[in-house]
Amino acid sequence: MALKLRKRLNNNAVVAVDEKYQEYVVFGNGIAFAVEKNQIIPEEMIERVFFQKEKTLFQKLIEEMPQKYFDLSCEIIEYIQGNLKVRLSNSIYLTLMDHISFIKERAEKGMLPRNSMKWEISRYYQDEYRLSKKVVELLEDEFDIRLNDDEAASIALHIVNAEVDGQSVHQGMEMIHLVDDILQIICFQTRTSQDEEDLNYQRLVTHVKFFVQRLFKREQAHAGNPLYPMVVKEYPRAHEIAEMVKQFVEKKMNCKIDDEEITYLIVHIQLILKPE
Repeated sequence: MALKLRKRLNNNAVVAVDEKYQEYVVFGNGIAFAVEKNQIIPEEMIERVFFQKEKTLFQKLIEEMPQKYFDLSCEIIEYIQGNLKVRLSNSIYLTLMDHISFIKERAEKGMLPRNSMKWEISRYYQDEYRLSKKVVELLEDEFDIRLNDDEAASIALHIVNAEVDGQSVHQGMEMIHLVDDILQIICFQTRTSQDEEDLNYQRLVTHVKFFVQRLFKREQAHAGNPLYPMVVKEYPRAHEIAEMVKQFVEKKMNCKIDDEEITYLIVHIQLILKPE
């Protein structure tokens, strides 16, 4: 799709149109300097394309945000993606930029909100939380302000949302609550403490996180697994606990969980199961 530059928004973002004069916001490093008005934007310069509702929100945010804040936000997003080795959804440019644009004012007025999900985020999304702590340090140096761990948790939540196709913050918190609920059921039934030093527990946490992400993205295969009959027979107690999780999640999410998911959940539960 060939896009022509129509209007410069800042150094790295422009409004562009296609052959049907449909408007987009196009983001790319130095794109506003490299292309003249009405020229086609080279594909290799285009890093992100925002359209429809995203386009309107992003354009409004860019027009209201100082270039310094925009550039800083882009650097932070690039840093996060590079460390996580994932491509985050476009939503991160909207939510995190908006968050950063008001952070100095909130900090100076003592209006930094508490994050009720801080414990869960820091335990279940350790990589995102660790990166957010680094982002907080960068923001503190850049704006000469003091932030807190609640702020790191809030930034981590934006990252988690963008990893799952740009959910809303509310949906992201629902997802984290569901991870916590599932792990609480499993730990209670297996008489296991949430031991961050235990490798098998960490593997379980990782599995449950991606299991929940698949549920929210509706990415289940809805297929059987040839190993399912074997693990059910071999690990009856783990299967019993996995069925408890299945019934809880299906009721809460109004969905059906297939044998493929249950097979691997049984295996992970078995690894932390205490001897009777």
